[in-house]
Amino acid sequence: MADPDEIVARNDARLRRLAIGEAAQVARARRRQRSAEAFGKRLLRAGGIGAAIVLAIILWGLIIGPIGTTALVLAVLGGAVAMALAALSVGTPAEPTRLGEDVPAALPAATDAWLDRRRADLPRLAAPQVDAISARLATLETQLARVPAGDPVAQDVSRLLARHLPELVEKYTRVPAEQRGRTLESDGRSLDTALIDGLRIVEEELARASDSLAEADRDAVVVQGKFLESRYKGDAGV
Repeated sequence: MADPDEIVARNDARLRRLAIGEAAQVARARRRQRSAEAFGKRLLRAGGIGAAIVLAIILWGLIIGPIGTTALVLAVLGGAVAMALAALSVGTPAEPTRLGEDVPAALPAATDAWLDRRRADLPRLAAPQVDAISARLATLETQLARVPAGDPVAQDVSRLLARHLPELVEKYTRVPAEQRGRTLESDGRSLDTALIDGLRIVEEELARASDSLAEADRDAVVVQGKFLESRYKGDAGV
């Protein structure tokens, strides 16, 4: 007969794998969405420049006179270069440390984009934790948009995202890569392990914050359900 503890352990491991897989899917979807939005912005910039050049040529012809062949070729070539530069240029998204702690609703998206850019600087073993944080940020982005900036939970999330998480990543990346695998004398862990443990704590704190923000809505659903039950179920036979 199978050991109950072993069955529970296997079920817990299966649930953790499912959670990791779901978080990875959410993180990939967020990255694809950011890429699509950035591509759309590039196309708009390039199209705007092209339209401006065409309009300028038309106005020149109407107001000043016909444009010469040489000038037309130069304008077309210059416009093509300008459009290419506009399409290739990438704006620098706001970083969580620059946003500070006064705009909690904007921090999840900024932190997610920033953390994705720093992914290459982190160890591969940290990828599941980075994906888990990304999934939590996707949920918190919607939740924080509905609460005032002065909400205590929102302030806690702001401090975590604008200060503590960036400090953890920045301090790790300042250590030379060849030294990150060394065992730390203070607690016997490697620097990679310490980073992953720190990211895990961040994800757990974000989960707790999300749960706290949803508590009022959960209570409201229960209250509304009881109201509907008392209002209509009692009148069913009338």
